[in-house]
Amino acid sequence: MPKIRKAYSTDIAFLKALEEQCFAPNRRFSFSSLLRSLSSTHQDLYIIEVDDRPVGSATIFRFRKTWRLYSIAILPEYRHQSLGHVLMQHIIDLALGENIGHLSLEVDSKDAATIEWYRSFGFRKIEVIKDYYASGEHADKMLLVLKENPKEKRYLANVAIVDQKIDWLTRIPNLEVISAETFLNDTSYQYAKELRVFNFCTKLGYQTIGYYVSLLASARGLRAIPNVATLEDATDETITKSLGDEVFDLIQESFKHSTRKEIVLRVIFGRTTPPRFERLGKAMHRLFETPFLELKFVKQGNWLLSKIRILTVNDIEVDDYVIADAKHYFAHNRYAISKIKQYKYDLAILVDPKEPAPPSGKTALDRFVEAAHKVGFYTEFITKADYSRVPQFDALFIRATTNVDNYTYQFSRYAYAEGLVVIDDPWSILRCANKLYFHECMKSENIKTPKTMIVSSKTPLAKITGEFTFPIILKRPDSASSRGVFKVSDLDELKLKLRELFRLSALLIAQEYIPSSFDWRIGILDGKALYACKYFMARNHWQIYNWNANKSRASVGPVATYLVEDAPPAVVDLALRAANAIGDGFYGVDVKEKDGQVYVIEVNDNPSIDHHWEDEILGEKLYLQIMQNIM
Repeated sequence: MPKIRKAYSTDIAFLKALEEQCFAPNRRFSFSSLLRSLSSTHQDLYIIEVDDRPVGSATIFRFRKTWRLYSIAILPEYRHQSLGHVLMQHIIDLALGENIGHLSLEVDSKDAATIEWYRSFGFRKIEVIKDYYASGEHADKMLLVLKENPKEKRYLANVAIVDQKIDWLTRIPNLEVISAETFLNDTSYQYAKELRVFNFCTKLGYQTIGYYVSLLASARGLRAIPNVATLEDATDETITKSLGDEVFDLIQESFKHSTRKEIVLRVIFGRTTPPRFERLGKAMHRLFETPFLELKFVKQGNWLLSKIRILTVNDIEVDDYVIADAKHYFAHNRYAISKIKQYKYDLAILVDPKEPAPPSGKTALDRFVEAAHKVGFYTEFITKADYSRVPQFDALFIRATTNVDNYTYQFSRYAYAEGLVVIDDPWSILRCANKLYFHECMKSENIKTPKTMIVSSKTPLAKITGEFTFPIILKRPDSASSRGVFKVSDLDELKLKLRELFRLSALLIAQEYIPSSFDWRIGILDGKALYACKYFMARNHWQIYNWNANKSRASVGPVATYLVEDAPPAVVDLALRAANAIGDGFYGVDVKEKDGQVYVIEVNDNPSIDHHWEDEILGEKLYLQIMQNIM
């Protein structure tokens, strides 16, 4: 009978040998990492024994509401005895006993057998993490929902979102059909929590209406089919290859008798054409949840998956069989909503020495190092060139300006994958980067922002001018630090700026202009307010940053710093609510006051901490608080 116990320091030799026998060199825990795990306050290692001999282990990273299964392994000679199943079930039972909501893990995207094994426990793939293990070595992130929020237990209604009239969809039971404009702008859908969103838009490319339907559905906490990850993965050749490798054996088995050089399958509402390839079609449909899917396979010695297309309704011929399949598809309760928030003594501080306006200048960085030393960190500055060294550290603090499409996000994601404590975490970078996500998230949590409208090229000008008085603020979805934000003063300016911006994005944000001489900035870490500042507008400008003066470096207004308790309570409370809606990370929340009301303007990851600015009141204490949180 196998026994399971917590690992001791005396198990280090076994754990090292297990790593060497079960994992590739670039995927192993180093000896020092194993020692840290054994002594860590937020990791647990479990050993499974047979006849008092250790034969396997599992490593858990414990977070407030979530556990992450970092690794699970059994010695090769003890496999196929259900020991892995016993160990996994033990972890699940422990999590349930501690009232943990979710259990997450990462698995090689090519390892179809292990993926299916995790699925047998109820894990679902929620995204593909590119280059997780190494360049070209992707991982599937999987999630097991252990505890539903009682307030969220509900029947989920099916809603089809369309950008053109589709009469036959209205004949499908249990399906409401609405336009994309209605879904994006009607308040009854903006605040709905009981929807399962099926995206039937005819354009699904980046920054099209269809793309934003899936993006904003996710921002509202709804299940989107297809989701944005599926839309993006279908156009990525590396992902296509890795997913093909994942079902390689099934592909070969399916086509072994074919004499053709090329085969195209279509999976429409989960039904495969030609029907004899139903098993392969279902396997691919599990990887790409979408109503209409086309797969191209070519013979190059072996059969290979060469192309994936997310089809739209315009690509298919609808007949009675398709409608029957649609009725079956929507009657099948296969989908469930899930949300996860992921959140100690070598510390790496990531900086960019060439950055003209970094979030922390040299003096502030030196103070961070002093504070880190006082709490027990060995600290080292690293740059973009040190990507491969990330696993050498226990924590990463990013003090270079973050963005989803630059190296800072890659560092954050890699550090998270290696089990480091990370500020800024990848989820915060993603969520703060897109203003459409922010807008929908704030609405979902009933957090007051300036009056806002999502605008498409189909939005009548009269609707915009009827909703707002000039001047009107226009924002690109990816705007940041006052860039991509414009003020238009009349109808001619509005027409001109809309025409210009719609070349870059299918959706824009129109927003009420709230004039003020300053914005409040509340610095928040792990759900606690640290500091408060007034950021005054740049000289002769309506924004804090004036990029018109110098394209490479903005001119900024002065700053006045306060203790949190000296800031207006309504401002601090609203900022805390906004930050908590995004995550548990390090945020700078911008708030305006007008006529006794307070409005959230923006939640920023990677907020500025500079000497004589944000630290003017707290001084060393501010730096210590941040370092103590990382520790």
